[in-house]
Amino acid sequence: MASTKDKSMQRLVNLCVSTSQRFKFLLLTSTLLFIHSLKVSGQTDCILKVDKDSIQVYLCHVQESKFRSVKTTFAVNGSLSQVAAMIVDIEGYGAWQYKTISASVLKKVSDYEIIYYTEVGAPIVTSNRDFVIRLTLNQDHVTKELKVEAVSIPDYLPPKDKIVRVPFSKAKWSIKPLAAGKVFVEYYIEIDIGGAVPPWIVNVVAPEAPYQTFKAMREKIGKYKTRRVSFIKD
Repeated sequence: MASTKDKSMQRLVNLCVSTSQRFKFLLLTSTLLFIHSLKVSGQTDCILKVDKDSIQVYLCHVQESKFRSVKTTFAVNGSLSQVAAMIVDIEGYGAWQYKTISASVLKKVSDYEIIYYTEVGAPIVTSNRDFVIRLTLNQDHVTKELKVEAVSIPDYLPPKDKIVRVPFSKAKWSIKPLAAGKVFVEYYIEIDIGGAVPPWIVNVVAPEAPYQTFKAMREKIGKYKTRRVSFIKD
């Protein structure tokens, strides 16, 4: 028969083994979740490229892509309603979105969804680009966070002569209310501009577009002070 001392020692060993197994399990789980989060976002690291006028623009590595994604963060004086009204005013994009030549609504699916066309001047010596975009807006009515997605649907329209149709673009906005009549915006975009432009050139000039766009957004947002989007709550 095992002594009381032997039984106590065995319980201690079992406890140590059990604790060690739990620790290994938690470590493995955490590692897998971290790896999964990287795969879901496609983003593994970001480098700050522009920090000017309280606008931060980062270039981010994207797995299995030669193009860098771009993340931009900034605060703007205005309400959620103003920002939403500005985003759904497609025809007004030329006033603030970088190098936008034209923008027009193709179909208003609902208050929450719009399909639109836009042509932009190339920031480098190449052909202009055009996009067909499905724009969707959703608001969390508890936190008030407004989420916007703009995803390209390149085959929605036939291509146009002398303009390169962007084959892939996916942008996400997270817009959160702050105190004192401000909102905080985080904007993230992955894009393949198509054509034969070397990716390294695109990556070099990529931070300029969001910086200029959101600088202009701040300047123009006052025009939307009385505009409203039906489902947005400030």
